[in-house]
Amino acid sequence: MEQTERTEFTENRERPEVVFHIVEHIGVLSESKGWRKELNVVTWNGGPAKLEIRDWDEYHEHMRKGISFTKGELKELRDILNDMDFSKVELPESKSRMGKVETSEQIPF
Repeated sequence: MEQTERTEFTENRERPEVVFHIVEHIGVLSESKGWRKELNVVTWNGGPAKLEIRDWDEYHEHMRKGISFTKGELKELRDILNDMDFSKVELPESKSRMGKVETSEQIPF
């Protein structure tokens, strides 16, 4: 896990300034057409740090909507995922981080 430098972003002149700081880059979940779905610890406008899953461009200048988790929410999500029987869930095919196509039967949950 690596820590990134402070990054600031102004959305546009008509809206208030949005300042974010990527406290820690944890990993890339997927990549598509110049966007990377990343797991990061981020603060927004000086607020408390939260773990986020969000799409970012290569330089972390533009982002898409994401989802943020508190530590408690993340623990709940982990517990839910650990209790799931993924053999009973139909999942679409997707590319792994290594570029291989995986089906739900190949995912070792």
